[in-house]
Amino acid sequence: MTSSRFLVDEVVRELNARREIPWALGERLDGGSQSGAWDLTSADGSQGVLKVATTTDWSRQVIRAVPVVAAVRRAGYPTPAWLASGTTVSGTGYQVQQRVPGASIDSIDLNRAHALIDVLEQQQGLDPDPDRCWSDFLIAERTAGKHSLRVAAQATGHDGRRLLGLCERLTRDADRIDWPRTDLVHGDFRPANVLFDRGLISGVIDIEAIGSGPRAFDYATLLSHLSIESDALALLVAAGCASSRPAVLRACVGHVFLDLVRFMSRNPEIGARERAERARALGDRAEIIDGLTAD
Repeated sequence: MTSSRFLVDEVVRELNARREIPWALGERLDGGSQSGAWDLTSADGSQGVLKVATTTDWSRQVIRAVPVVAAVRRAGYPTPAWLASGTTVSGTGYQVQQRVPGASIDSIDLNRAHALIDVLEQQQGLDPDPDRCWSDFLIAERTAGKHSLRVAAQATGHDGRRLLGLCERLTRDADRIDWPRTDLVHGDFRPANVLFDRGLISGVIDIEAIGSGPRAFDYATLLSHLSIESDALALLVAAGCASSRPAVLRACVGHVFLDLVRFMSRNPEIGARERAERARALGDRAEIIDGLTAD
């Protein structure tokens, strides 16, 4: 995704060439470090959020996700409707999703944990894109991606090496797992991508990476959020284990936590001290999860 105003302006021009009532581009919305979301409004009262891809691969994935998102919405999954999508003449993929009320949350208490679990359990058996299976990705990461995960953790120092040891313990049974393949996987199910409005979840956003696989992966991603109250954490871990088997959740947690460190190591804006602090906090969380899920 992109935060480039020049590229966004290009997309809006092409969008408006196909729309009777043009979109007016607003400001960039607050969001994650990997993507840019832009506010759109029009004179007919429509409100949208524009997301633009910057790579050929991700442009293809955005277009691939169009019918998949429509299908899971028909099944009742609470993600905003995509109002427009396509590829510009220069090959840039984009989508405009309906803007829904609500805001992301900073911390997870027990009530919010229950609401998040309700959404995650809606993902059971939806199997939205069998040919894009997160189980295959996790299996590949056990081989092709293992070296880069280890190197990034070790480079973080003592805290990274401690986290690596804990994650290797969590994933020790990963090669014997019969990985689930038929749930919906969001791929980045973090509080930043879940909107709450008056205490209820109003939308799950940034769903472009959607695929099939184990919903335990999304539980693991949620568990990487550091501001979770202790009773909410125990509830989320128990629900994640019940979504398949404890070994599946443990393996997903082991991968997600190390992948976060690898992502930080590739981001020049994140300094060594911040990486070490995050690795330390993830290690503490991994130790708790290990204790809660051990045989």
